[in-house]
Amino acid sequence: MRVLLVDDQRLFREGLCALLGSRGNAKGLEIVGQAASAREAYELVRRLRPDLVVTELLLPGVDGVTAVREIRKLQHGCKILVLTGCRESRRLQDAWLAGIDACVTKDESVEAVIAAIACLEASRRYISPALRRTGSALRTIDECRRNSGDPMSRLSLREREVFDLVVRGFTTKAVAQELCISTKTVETHRAHINEKLAAHCSADLVRYAFQSSEPPSVAADSASGPSGFKRGNVPHRVVAKSRRGEARARKPS
Repeated sequence: MRVLLVDDQRLFREGLCALLGSRGNAKGLEIVGQAASAREAYELVRRLRPDLVVTELLLPGVDGVTAVREIRKLQHGCKILVLTGCRESRRLQDAWLAGIDACVTKDESVEAVIAAIACLEASRRYISPALRRTGSALRTIDECRRNSGDPMSRLSLREREVFDLVVRGFTTKAVAQELCISTKTVETHRAHINEKLAAHCSADLVRYAFQSSEPPSVAADSASGPSGFKRGNVPHRVVAKSRRGEARARKPS
């Protein structure tokens, strides 16, 4: 298995490389590259085509969940193991829903990493013992939503991604570019989202995100979106439109 390591701490990367090299040779592990940032990781994923990317969630300049999605787009068959110092439940949940294959914390032993890789080789997802309580919640999050009647549970993973981008203010064209799909496909996803959430426009989706108990990616990202605003903030024009819609709804007939 060809492995790429991604972490901004050089000493940690080199230590992990040595540990996996000494214990992983018998398991067929080959460390093919190291990256200190998401941008470096993207380039190495394109060039080296690794079977496994071991990455930190807390990366400089780019939110780790965004990096996970980009790596997934660049190398669809690649496994992604998050090895992180992050214990923030919301961010770990976002990463799990973004499609990571395994998650281990940095305060665990190298055996936990080896165990995670063994599970991935057997085509099973893995959550470390330290995160099993959180992991249990992650594995059942969609079931809990269905049982509670949450309309978001009816959205597919791709529809959730489109929803998150739309409420950040991404246009249909920008969503298509971000997810590497056609504008027609985005329009189809938006139609399904509107139907499932009983929405009629972007302002309705923004209003739903604010009223919902968990609009995860809206609050999590801090990088700038295509319109120049912070992704963690909904654009003023969309909020204003939403408020005008609410005012019209309250206006007596």
